[in-house]
Amino acid sequence: MMETVLVIGGDRRLSFLAEELTGYFGKVVLCVETEDRGGRSSVNKHINIEACDADSVAEIMRQADIIVGPVPFSRDGVHIFSQGKEKVRIEEFCKGLREKQILFGGNLPAKVISEAEKKGVFCRDFLRMEEVEQENALTTAEGAVAEAIGLSVNNIHSGKSMVLGYGKCGKAIAGLLKEWGIDTTIAARSETALAQAGEEGYHTVLMKDMSDVISDMLFIFNTVPARVLKEEEISVLKEDAVIIDIASAPGGTDFAACERAGIKAVLSLGIPGRYSPKTSAEILLRAILEEREKMVEL
Repeated sequence: MMETVLVIGGDRRLSFLAEELTGYFGKVVLCVETEDRGGRSSVNKHINIEACDADSVAEIMRQADIIVGPVPFSRDGVHIFSQGKEKVRIEEFCKGLREKQILFGGNLPAKVISEAEKKGVFCRDFLRMEEVEQENALTTAEGAVAEAIGLSVNNIHSGKSMVLGYGKCGKAIAGLLKEWGIDTTIAARSETALAQAGEEGYHTVLMKDMSDVISDMLFIFNTVPARVLKEEEISVLKEDAVIIDIASAPGGTDFAACERAGIKAVLSLGIPGRYSPKTSAEILLRAILEEREKMVEL
């Protein structure tokens, strides 16, 4: 395919994705500055990838047939998410869209979708694609558990774990813990979800009752994007317990209460891009190629 692809914003996974895209498209332009986990600037040096900065992105957008944005597309609602220092304003980005382009991104904001559709741009949200959601949940689970191990002073097999929420990411985290033989409890607001979790072999508790059992937990993973870990629950935790909160900002944990109690807790966002950027890029690549093939067939 001879289309021009613009990859904009994001983290290391988009740098890997740009590299992969060169094998399928005529021209790939990368407008992203990323850093590795050591905080060092990661400059893409592949000769098949052109580079542009925030000031020249509008010009490149006019040439692009496909635009690939980050996951999530934005974290502040104003700028396209970028791990680096350069930021592109969503408002300016929308001005550069043109008819018949294809826009990919994760959790595309409503105002971006609205402006894109007005201009005849086809929007494809990665996080609304079943296969991407499933694979993304698995990479998120691996990273969340890795982060918990790094944060704790305990071996993860030495204590009990709790997962709050039983959606895709909650199930993936619980599944990984189960494979490792770790005693795991699922806390959820839905009795239906708890019934399913019980059938899978987990201990279960309604979220409103979790204060009764959370004091036994050393590792707690929250996936619920609402304040569910309040001072009441945090005050009874073991002093060496850790909380990994992967819910959308601001998370579901009272981090101020954790600090007062001396509990280690982190809001861990963008795990796939930080822990497995190459694998995560391959997941997005497959989604792009599949969607592009569908559109060619129409």
